[in-house]
Order: sequence, then C-alpha cells, then structure tokens
Amino acid sequence: MADRTLKVRNSRLARNFHRTFAPERQYLGKLLQYAAGNGVYDMKAIADETGIPTGVSSGKALPTADYCMGMGLVRVEKVDENETLQLTTFGRTVLLEDKFFREPVTQWLAHLNLCNIVDGADIWYRTFWESTSVLGEEFTKDSLNEWLCTVLKISKQNILGPTLRMYEDETSFGACGAVLTSGEMIRRKKPPRETSFSFGYAAWFANAIERAERAGAQITVDELEDLCGFRSVTQWNLQESQELLAILEQKGLISVDRQMRPWIICLKHSAESLWKRLYEDFI
Repeated sequence: MADRTLKVRNSRLARNFHRTFAPERQYLGKLLQYAAGNGVYDMKAIADETGIPTGVSSGKALPTADYCMGMGLVRVEKVDENETLQLTTFGRTVLLEDKFFREPVTQWLAHLNLCNIVDGADIWYRTFWESTSVLGEEFTKDSLNEWLCTVLKISKQNILGPTLRMYEDETSFGACGAVLTSGEMIRRKKPPRETSFSFGYAAWFANAIERAERAGAQITVDELEDLCGFRSVTQWNLQESQELLAILEQKGLISVDRQMRPWIICLKHSAESLWKRLYEDFI
C-alpha cells in the first residue's frame, strides 16, 4: 500500500500537531458548535468563543480544531480572506446526535478517519495502518516508537505523544479503546462488526471511494484496502471482513460481485446521505 495508489495528495496532519494534548470529548463538542457558525481558524478566537483553554503561545484550542479536521468532522475554507472552520456532514450529524462523543460508534468512526492515509494524522496512520504488517497485532510501546523513528528518519526520541494513551482515557476515546494495554504489551482492538455500525462503515467506504473519484462508485476489495485500510486498520481477517461486507449488503447499502476476483463492491448511497443516517439504528 503506497501513496502512489491514490489520486490525491497526502495532506495528513504533521506529527506534532497535537502539542502533546489528547483530544477531550467535551472540547471536541465545543469545537463542533464553534464550526457550526463558521468560526475563524484562530487560536484566540476559538479559545474566546468556546472556553477551550489556551496559553500565551500554545494550548488546546488549535490541537482540538486539528483533531476535528483529522477525524473528518470539520474542514478549513477561505471566506473573505479568513480561514474558517466548517462542519462536514459527519461533523454536523455528530453535533446534532452525539455532541460529546459518548457513543462508541462516534469514537470508532472518528478514529478510522484519523488513521486515513490521505487526510488523517501522520502518526495515527503509521501506528494503526502502516505498522500492522511489521509489528502485528501485539507489540510494545518501545518497539512501536523505535519503528516510527526509523520510518520517519529521525533520531530516537519519544514521538508517540497521546497516540496510544487517548484510548485508555474515559474523557477521551476510552469508549472505543482502539488499543488495550497489559503490562508492557499493547494489543490492537478490532472495531465491532455490528449491524448498528452499518451506516458508519458504509459512509467510511463511500468517503474513500468518492475521494478517489471511482466511476460508477465501484471498487475491488483490494483497492478499498489501499484507499482506507479496510483490513489493515481494523485488523479484520478475511472471514471477518467478508462478514462485514455481508452485513452492509443485507442492509442494502452496497452490492458485492462475488463472481469476480477480487470481489467488486458497488456503493448504493452517497457518503453524505450515509453520514446523515449514522445513528439511525440507535434510535
């Protein structure tokens, strides 16, 4: 899997964007409310309007905004010479239905977006996608950190920041808990393959396919892997990934041509319409 397989330029968040802060659910919700009014992408403006704490030269305001960008919840648009934050359809749905990110499905979908090869966050992409073929399902923090330093060609240092600890913190993304820690060992956790997550997974696929501008919204399962890490990021094995596709097909969200090798997936709905229905099965 390489960036050359994609038609769009890598715009992942830089490795230090978080300034050592983990995302906090309460502040993510406040940022979404701020973006709903097309607020300016500015540290002081965000802090003044939302109450997200900030210092003289740093703080949590800009990292929170950047997390929301990497999670696919907001985007930056130029309006009258100002960079403004605007909600994506995913972000608007979360603001309306789960503003404080209490639902595991919200956290899992935000996590999957954060790991994206194109516009996620670089360390999350490398930790949860690129490293899977090297480190496997279970690894130590030191081995991950050492591998990251080697891949990024930097001197050995602790560059993980909040990448792992956010998934152990209930004020952050503990509800999904994408990694589990036992002593020195860290184990990847697979996202649930539940019917209630169907609209979210279909939207995740649709985002990737639409980004790649695939004619007829058709794609092979191998190409889907290249575009969103369908199997690498989730750690679903072949049987598990096929079970998930069957669930989405039964819901009428995709069709799967099993006569072709590899299988061909065809979308039946746009990403926008799917994000709007994200919580439909939770009502």
